[in-house]
Amino acid sequence: MTNQKEIAENRGYSYKCFSKKVLFSASIILILFFLIILFSEGKAKADIYQYKDKSGNLVLTDTPPGNVENREIIKYKDGRSSRSSGIRDIEKDLVERYRPKSEIEKASLSTVTIKTSIGQGSGFFINENGYILTNKHVLRVDEKEMKKTEEFMARVDNRIEDDEATITEVENRLRRMRSDLDDYKAAIDRMTDPNAQKIAMQKYRSQSEQYDFSEAQLRKRKNEFEEKTSRYRQDKGEFTKKARMAKHDRQFIVILKDKTELEANLVSVSNDHDLALLKIDGCKSPYIQQGVQKEIIQGMAVFAIGSPLGLGDSVSSGVVSGYDNDYIRTDAKIYPGNSGGPLINAEGKVVGINTLKLITHKFEGMGFAIPVRRAFQDFNKYLNNDQ
Repeated sequence: MTNQKEIAENRGYSYKCFSKKVLFSASIILILFFLIILFSEGKAKADIYQYKDKSGNLVLTDTPPGNVENREIIKYKDGRSSRSSGIRDIEKDLVERYRPKSEIEKASLSTVTIKTSIGQGSGFFINENGYILTNKHVLRVDEKEMKKTEEFMARVDNRIEDDEATITEVENRLRRMRSDLDDYKAAIDRMTDPNAQKIAMQKYRSQSEQYDFSEAQLRKRKNEFEEKTSRYRQDKGEFTKKARMAKHDRQFIVILKDKTELEANLVSVSNDHDLALLKIDGCKSPYIQQGVQKEIIQGMAVFAIGSPLGLGDSVSSGVVSGYDNDYIRTDAKIYPGNSGGPLINAEGKVVGINTLKLITHKFEGMGFAIPVRRAFQDFNKYLNNDQ
């Protein structure tokens, strides 16, 4: 693994030293004093307060400051800075704003929309340290699906070439027909027998009408074909470009329940499952607790939360229908955009990650979710440790 400095430099940041002009000798003594207290083996358990007095001097004390209005206060406790030192408390902000009245509403605070190069999907906070679970295919095109798409586009390209050849052949045929009609008309004009000329002219008009109809039909179909082909090639180019970009994307926009947009970094993707792990740094996040695997039984009520069809913060309900190749099968409605969102039980605990949907011609399809225990297995070193 790369160290924090390498990670920071990869994200476009750099480690900088403080200017010597800023570090007055008195400040150095105070900071050293603070570090000795903070990191010594017998460190004090009392809170340490740092603030600037009216004269702008740095003050460190274990006594809560009095009236320090309009002065910056940084409170330290056991070596960890509080929210005022830069840690954003997302959980507190969302709870205070929405005041959830049920476990389902509480779980919705932890569910997010994820914007990527190839579209958008859902995800959810899995611990208070800003880690977010989602599907790998939300972030990038699945390699197997990409191969299938490329094969399909190749077939479309071949069909377009065949249709272009057919159009060219019909155009050449009409061109010859037009030339023959012109020659026929010239021959009619040279006729000396009025009756024969009249009969020939009627035949010429009939054939000209057939030509005009065929030429108009070809022109209409050719315009439609060229319009659809142009749109297809444009969409193909955009898809290929986005898929190529998504393969290398490491940062994504995460939209919270209150529409706040934050930047999340890609931590890891699963080699075995359609799972990915993101992280928002510098925050205390709400999160959904993990449900117990053995408590997932057929007929139990479950709820899918996500952003289906671009509609954020949506909940659908259903029951666990069973298991299918280690997927949790449910009749809870899961639409495009739900992928990566949580499947939770009535207690608001996550049991699965919504990942795909099968649709038949006769009835609304069944939804599928990866058991959440798979995510904890794949991302064990991140989720089972205090990062």
